[in-house]
Amino acid sequence: MIEKLIIWTSFDYVELFILALLPLLYKLFFWLYTIQLKEYRLDRFNEYLRTKQWKSALFNIFFVVEIILLVYYSAIWWLYLLEMPIHIAFWWVGYHIMFYYLIILNIFVIWKILRKRLLKPKFTSRLIILLLLFIIWGTIDLCLFYKFNLWNFTYLYILLVFLTMPLIIFFYNLLSLPLVNYKKNKQINSAIKKSEKIDEVIKIWITGSYGKSSVKEFLSSILEQNWELLKTPENQNTEMSVSALILNKLNNSYKYFIAEMGAYKIWEISILWKIVNHKYWFLTAIWNQHIWLFGSQENIKIWKSEIAESILKNNWILYLNWDNNNIRETEFNEKLNLIKYWIKSENKLDAVSKIVSTENSITKFDFSYKEIRSEFEINMIWEHNVVNLTWVIACCIDLGLKIEDIKKYLKNIKTPNNTKAIIKLDDNILIDDTYNLSEAGLKSGLEMLKNYSPHPNPPLWEERGQDEFLKVLVLDDILELWKKAEEIHYNIAKEIAINKQVDKVLFVWVNYKEDFEKGLVYWGFNKNNIMSTEDFSPLQNSVILFEGRNAKKYLNKLSK
Repeated sequence: MIEKLIIWTSFDYVELFILALLPLLYKLFFWLYTIQLKEYRLDRFNEYLRTKQWKSALFNIFFVVEIILLVYYSAIWWLYLLEMPIHIAFWWVGYHIMFYYLIILNIFVIWKILRKRLLKPKFTSRLIILLLLFIIWGTIDLCLFYKFNLWNFTYLYILLVFLTMPLIIFFYNLLSLPLVNYKKNKQINSAIKKSEKIDEVIKIWITGSYGKSSVKEFLSSILEQNWELLKTPENQNTEMSVSALILNKLNNSYKYFIAEMGAYKIWEISILWKIVNHKYWFLTAIWNQHIWLFGSQENIKIWKSEIAESILKNNWILYLNWDNNNIRETEFNEKLNLIKYWIKSENKLDAVSKIVSTENSITKFDFSYKEIRSEFEINMIWEHNVVNLTWVIACCIDLGLKIEDIKKYLKNIKTPNNTKAIIKLDDNILIDDTYNLSEAGLKSGLEMLKNYSPHPNPPLWEERGQDEFLKVLVLDDILELWKKAEEIHYNIAKEIAINKQVDKVLFVWVNYKEDFEKGLVYWGFNKNNIMSTEDFSPLQNSVILFEGRNAKKYLNKLSK
């Protein structure tokens, strides 16, 4: 009789499983989205574990409640094993606590869905493999519950799944690795073989810590004027995405194939250049993201030796951004076919540009390469655009384009979407740099603000002249800086405060907000000019720089 009172009907437990389904899917999708964002890589996910975002995602109020409930139901089981009748009352209370807790979780998830705040991973073949493993696991567990009458474990089972979801995903990710690696290697090898056979297409590889997408779009916009061109879409720059593009689209009908590619480890570089099988190679920059992901400066040197060996072996041409300190401080073999470019005309290099004037959103600059001297004009401003275009022009010359044609194409060239694009809105100027964010990219954006009437001590609104702008920075986290992340955010804040680069600041994310704002205040920035997300609203006569993807929603807020 007591046993019958202890064990509720299986329908009651199935009811709990049904109520747990939506919160379970929410947690599952969140962690799948996160690990997919880190490209299923333990090294990149390890950096995420250092952030406050990770801590708030795991150790939140729900985590605390679930830990308490887990202790509660574990205590009930001890009472049951000790055959103490009082556990029946605790069990009855526990059922209703779990029932209403799951109701609250469902309301929370539905609220997220209605606000369009649900994070959804992309349904790739790898994700489908993980989901299939989850479905198989869940089906087996339910069968075991039914066959061996394990319904009393329902409470503990649901709570343990909720609490250990990240670990479960990692386990299934590891479990799927043999199949994933087999499929991955097969696809990469097929892409390498196809790329080797397609030898009529001129292949160009662009890599670096930042600037890859900008230079890819600049070069593509020129070459596609007269020839069929294939390029990697947006920021899809992994070996799998590039391999898929080669297998699905690349053929000899194209004149050019331009691949933007990223890498995080030494051995990956050799795989990537085999996939593209290119002749022209561009190294746009080496910055903190590369240094910390590669592990050390010593690994960077090993990487350089790999580059040198491949260039010599394959008779490739490597264009180097000599404006980048880390590249400039690296020793390269003199036997390599190197093209060094930058915008400091006092130094004699291969390709050099010098800005002549910037006026009315038009930049004129002198350019020299080999025996060619010419002046170019672009409908863009800022130094970084001229840096990127210097090697683009040099490459176009090496590819046989005429200077007159290059000049004509450059007049119509535009900055890539969300990459320091200028938007004029009423009395405000918005600078959209939300595509990607790096330390160097942020500093470049801050340099842009110097062109807008600098104000060490901004006047009151009613005293502000028509051409005077309030400078506002809306800043996201700079990611994948590893152990230097806090220090770098602090030093950026120090530079902003000391040099009075902006009047107001809004830091839109959580990971390094404290380090950044601490640096601002310590070095003299007015604390009242650090805005909160609630304070952010349209301002008169402002130039607002939006840096990073999480700043995008604040840009959209003003643009609507």
